[in-house]
Amino acid sequence: MSTARRTGWVVVLVLALLGAAGATWTGLGHGGACDGALRDLDGRCVRLDAVPSVAAAAVRPTGGRFEAPAQGLDVPLSEMSAPDGVLDPPTLTAAFVLDDPERASSAGTRPLVVAMHAVRGGRAPGNAFFEPGATDPAVTVAPGDALRVDGAAYVVESAEILPKADAAASPDIWGPRPDGGARLVVITCLQRAGEAGAARENVVIHAVRG
Repeated sequence: MSTARRTGWVVVLVLALLGAAGATWTGLGHGGACDGALRDLDGRCVRLDAVPSVAAAAVRPTGGRFEAPAQGLDVPLSEMSAPDGVLDPPTLTAAFVLDDPERASSAGTRPLVVAMHAVRGGRAPGNAFFEPGATDPAVTVAPGDALRVDGAAYVVESAEILPKADAAASPDIWGPRPDGGARLVVITCLQRAGEAGAARENVVIHAVRG
């Protein structure tokens, strides 16, 4: 596959991911059947505009964990593909590493990308990375914080809030880099209290192997 075709595929995928991660959520409470909703980390039923498909994403549990000790996050890690260019993490209780067959190339290597949901009215893995229930939430991850992906240790270099369009176009996330094989990017949507509809921004965390 040519570099141009790879780049185009990645842009489509990013736009799909960032849109899906910002869907509208409504907490439904504990107990009983969720009736088409998904359970979050606290067992609450949280309704999505459209429930993503585990089968379509070809989810494959890695048997490992995604850990952010400073944020108190320790969740299962799965690998998923992006059918038709859509990367939509299908649960609210795990982190998902992108299965990217073209990640390594002669021009460099793209960072490892891990995506997870954040929700309003609930607690998904991505909620650990920003102040909950705030209209102007602060990011709760800082340089030097540890992250672990399936036992591999990373150290946070930086964290930023980006508009979705900027995240979709960021070469630091999606472009080949000479040191890309040693890098990790974690993406979640930023949920601001009082907003309605899709989230407009993403929290993007950049880390290097520790």
